Amino acid sequence: MNIIEDLLQNFQLFILIFVRMLGIFILTPFFGTKNVPTVFKVGLGFFAAIIVFDTMEPVALQINNIFDYFLVVIAEFTVGLVIGLASMISFSAIHLAGQLIDYQLGFGLVNILDIHSETQVPLMGNFIYILTILIFMLMNGHYILFTMLAKSVDIIPIGKVAFDLSSMSQVLTKMVSDMFVLGFRISVPIILTTVMTDLTLGIISRTIPQLNVFMVGMPAKILVGIFTLLIMLPMYIAIIDFLFNGMNADIFRLMKFMTR
Repeated sequence: MNIIEDLLQNFQLFILIFVRMLGIFILTPFFGTKNVPTVFKVGLGFFAAIIVFDTMEPVALQINNIFDYFLVVIAEFTVGLVIGLASMISFSAIHLAGQLIDYQLGFGLVNILDIHSETQVPLMGNFIYILTILIFMLMNGHYILFTMLAKSVDIIPIGKVAFDLSSMSQVLTKMVSDMFVLGFRISVPIILTTVMTDLTLGIISRTIPQLNVFMVGMPAKILVGIFTLLIMLPMYIAIIDFLFNGMNADIFRLMKFMTR
């Protein structure tokens, strides 16, 4: 009953925590996907806010009127959206890698509907993304996410949000550039093997002009690409671990520029 009494006595503070949690769960990978019901997101944000409220240090809000409180609510919701956006940018490297792999394997026109985002995504990109989410859950990534939520209250005290737009833009720009670099690194082994396959087929077509290289080359590139992907799977865990660590470091760096 103590926590209920505390919630009623500090209802304004709880609402601010709740909107921050809700903003995070709207965009964060897995929890923020469109196939997750909105009621579940709201409920998850509500219970996460209760846990954070019960474990955080007492905060004295200095709000004079309803208009100032509304501005603080918008600022807290924006903090959650920025954190969720940063995590989503990191996971976008997976779709980028899948897009590059699909173009190289000849699957450039074979896009499928992703029920998570309700958009057309590359075939291999969707496979790698689902694999990444599974590894994310197996590596207790959701625990890391909730830990990050709790620490966000310590780094960015409730009601003391101040956006350093210049520094934030630099961090986000670096995250986007790192996304392209990581996506290219993931796809490089398959790109190299398929390029070598193309060179081999080109030499064969010069040596044996009667051979229809086009009919043989497409299945050969697909088999080589899938075989290379299977070889990469043990190393993929290390790549995902690097992705998660980089994402956490960038998000914590970003949060430092959202407080006074």
